[in-house]
Amino acid sequence: MVVDRQPVITYGNPNANTTGLQRLAEELYQKVKQQKGGQPELLMFILKGRASGIYEAVKQYADTVVGVPSQAVDGMNVQRKGGDRSFHANLLLKVNAKLGGTTVCLDAPISTDQKPTVRPHPWSLV
Repeated sequence: MVVDRQPVITYGNPNANTTGLQRLAEELYQKVKQQKGGQPELLMFILKGRASGIYEAVKQYADTVVGVPSQAVDGMNVQRKGGDRSFHANLLLKVNAKLGGTTVCLDAPISTDQKPTVRPHPWSLV
């Protein structure tokens, strides 16, 4: 996968109604198609606050109207947790999964032994 170092960025109106938000999402989608020459692999939305109406509108558009994976992030979490590595790691794991990626893949089996890797507890009845 090639990382695009110049993503298409557009700014919306967080006070818009559901129809307005979906129109803004459509404008972003069309802008990406035009500038990048095809359908986007992922639409990312950085939202202002936790207003569920905004989240629902952009997710509904991306998932059901155009069928593009999307990730919506609360902008306050990004700013407040700017140095929180676990927040960013979790976000990247979600994006990776949405793009069909894998976290770990072994080239070859570590062992051909079929025994369990966990040793029974000394007090177990096994």
